[in-house]
Amino acid sequence: MQLIDSTLYLGKVAVPATPRAMRKAVVREIGMMSTATRVWYALLSVGLVIGAITALLALPPGWEVMGTSPSFEWGMLIVGYVFFAIMTSGLCLASSLGTVFGIERFLPFEKRHAILALLSLTTAFGIIALELHYPIRMVFGAVLVIAPLSPMWWMGVFYGAYLVVLIVEVWTLFTPHPTIHKYACTVAACIGLCAPTTLGAVFGVLAAKPFWFGIFTPILMVSSAFVAGVALLGIAFWAVNRFKLAAWAISEATLGSVRILLAGGLIVATALIARQVLDGLTSDVPGFRPATVALVAGPLAPAFWGGRVLAGILIPLGILVAPRLRTPSFTGLAAFLALAGVFVDRSLFVVAGEIVPRTTMAGTVGYPYAAYTPSLVEIGILVGAASFMAMAYSLAERYLPMGEGDVHAFWPWPWLKRHDDHDLCTPEPAMALATVIGAAADGAAVAEEPNAPEGPNSLEAPAAEPFDAGMAAAAAAAPAPDGAAPADVAMPAGSGDLGTPTDAVGASDAPAPEALEPGPWPSERPEEAG
Repeated sequence: MQLIDSTLYLGKVAVPATPRAMRKAVVREIGMMSTATRVWYALLSVGLVIGAITALLALPPGWEVMGTSPSFEWGMLIVGYVFFAIMTSGLCLASSLGTVFGIERFLPFEKRHAILALLSLTTAFGIIALELHYPIRMVFGAVLVIAPLSPMWWMGVFYGAYLVVLIVEVWTLFTPHPTIHKYACTVAACIGLCAPTTLGAVFGVLAAKPFWFGIFTPILMVSSAFVAGVALLGIAFWAVNRFKLAAWAISEATLGSVRILLAGGLIVATALIARQVLDGLTSDVPGFRPATVALVAGPLAPAFWGGRVLAGILIPLGILVAPRLRTPSFTGLAAFLALAGVFVDRSLFVVAGEIVPRTTMAGTVGYPYAAYTPSLVEIGILVGAASFMAMAYSLAERYLPMGEGDVHAFWPWPWLKRHDDHDLCTPEPAMALATVIGAAADGAAVAEEPNAPEGPNSLEAPAAEPFDAGMAAAAAAAPAPDGAAPADVAMPAGSGDLGTPTDAVGASDAPAPEALEPGPWPSERPEEAG
């Protein structure tokens, strides 16, 4: 870290260190943006302003700016908190298939899932802080008042630890600490399963709310989390493909992985929702059947059938299974509809649990259903929360190296094949990283051959010799023995145009020695060069 001429250099990143330098850098960056990018940032800025104003209106105690009432105590802020919190878990669950279990097709999720998960959880904490008014009490309560039998206490513990683990995971993504990253990914995957389970248990233990009560509520919460996380990854990689962002060349294959996970998640969620509706319609528990009737044939029916079933399940599933619609654009559309469907589903879940009053203890309520209309303040806070997350992620895509990492560290699972490629199982990842860094420091071009045969020790495979243009030309000019044709000269991997690997080039095609340039290092993948 060095400070030179009002600029702070953090490794290869230059950060303006004075207000004047910051203003000049911002003006310069805006001037370099396209018109569409400026419009995008302008819209997000408007959303942030709306969120900031409505958040300030929600802070003073005693101001009745929420749409909640004594008979309808949990409103859209609880919905927003649940939505962003479970989306965090879904992102980690989907990415753990690559980062923890080493399934290669899911490895491109690694960096983007971590950034999105950290932003999503931060957004969820901001929403619940505005809902609670005094969030510091929750922090002290979780630390000083230990209640191991309370699902809400465990929810606070898991999500608090989750935030710390995600910070460590993001830090190790951009620094050479593969071993720490391996443990952080594993812990994040474990908490990613426990956190939405305890969040569902917060609702599931409330016997006074029959629509929420039961063992299937945490299961449905985990299923909704998985669908939301995969859908958000689908939207992110659609944007990568559409706007040619970092590692865009592999985005289409990555969207194929998203289609598989999203279709499976939607099918499981559909089965759980159908079970909940059938159970409610045939139940004799007071309040359970009326709440279910309100959902499927009452005031909540249009949102349920139109928003959740049709737009959130049937249309996305139809797009995902239709062979002709398996394109990046349609996959992004299916992901967007599925994500919106999860938000509608969580909204209906919260509202349906309170719409049928059990008593009139809290005051006069409407019959047969309680009334709730979100206020402009609640809507504005959610708009600001979504704008914050979109703005922060857009800046991360613009200024952070979001391509796939050069070294992946996994546990030595039995289904992983050990060979020389750097993105497979490496029980000692630091050695593989040191090999790449050492080769770069010595100025040697390390040959990369994805389908190389397995050696006796995959961690100590010898690197290829540096390519010498003079030796290549001499070998090409040497006469072939016994009148045989001149032998082809082997070129180093990655010496083609734009980083495309070239297996061999004939002697007549070899350029002059002074025109040759060294090929890209193994970290410079063809898709990143594009």
